[in-house]
Amino acid sequence: MRSLAGRRVLITGAAGFLGSHLVPRLIDEGAEVCVLDQPNARRWALLERSDLAGTVRADVRTLAEPAHDATLGDIDVIFHLAAVGVTGEVGDVRELVTGNVDGTLAVLLAGRRLGSRLVYCGSCFEYGAGERWAEDALPAPTTEYGAAKAAGWLLVNAFARRTGLEVVSLRPFTMYGPMEPPGRLVPSVVRHALSGRAIDLTPGDQLRDFVFVDDAVDAFVAAATTDAAVGGTFNVCSGTAVTVREVVSRVLQCTGSRSEARFGALSYRPTELAVLSGDPTRAAQVLGWRARVSLEDGLTRTIAWFRSAGAEFPEYQLQ
Repeated sequence: MRSLAGRRVLITGAAGFLGSHLVPRLIDEGAEVCVLDQPNARRWALLERSDLAGTVRADVRTLAEPAHDATLGDIDVIFHLAAVGVTGEVGDVRELVTGNVDGTLAVLLAGRRLGSRLVYCGSCFEYGAGERWAEDALPAPTTEYGAAKAAGWLLVNAFARRTGLEVVSLRPFTMYGPMEPPGRLVPSVVRHALSGRAIDLTPGDQLRDFVFVDDAVDAFVAAATTDAAVGGTFNVCSGTAVTVREVVSRVLQCTGSRSEARFGALSYRPTELAVLSGDPTRAAQVLGWRARVSLEDGLTRTIAWFRSAGAEFPEYQLQ
């Protein structure tokens, strides 16, 4: 895997799930890492590192103007991970749209000023329901979040064609691993399993393409360091669809828990997709990337984190 050692990078959404893994990875590789720290960020997930090259505590939309350029300096690569609505809670739809679309425009303007390559973090929800989606499929989102991310992707590529800005777009599928927000499937099931409590679930027949977060980090590094990737869009996925029911069963097996999995206790959400998986072929051919961590190994590593470090953080405690 190629390295960003000695390069100066900016990561928006640095305290989010993916960002909290990308930041230490790049610092350990020798990159000069600047972070955009949103006002409501999970600051503990950023690990309060003293070896950051620069920190901007502001909304991503403030990057539209050069107010922070002196702090950031010359940026070689921007990883645009900041997003609104990732957890599935719609809230204010207007904020969801402006946060994702206006925020992306601000990053594009900053990238052009600073002469950076932009790695845009899209979403598998830009697609509709389907198996082994290829990147040349037209977006068909069924949620406002998916639509906003697809709009951001269109904007990124149109801006790049007009200005010549180097951009690479990645669409992660169902990422999981340590420090994932507690309300999502894997951390929720792990927390209940470790405490021995019953787990209320949907029928669990949904098929999803799970990818371990460390594998996803590898894909983002490859996107930033592969010249042939510029202008391309790549799925970050395993290519294999697994049911929610199977993931829950594996967590219970790995933890040795006797928690009852109450499949069917919850209804499917109105926007629930029966199947959503991607085709990783293009990422393998152009980025030289593939998902290497098996689901069993990834769940084992995730459970180990929850048994140790995860127990220290109040947001992961069951009430």
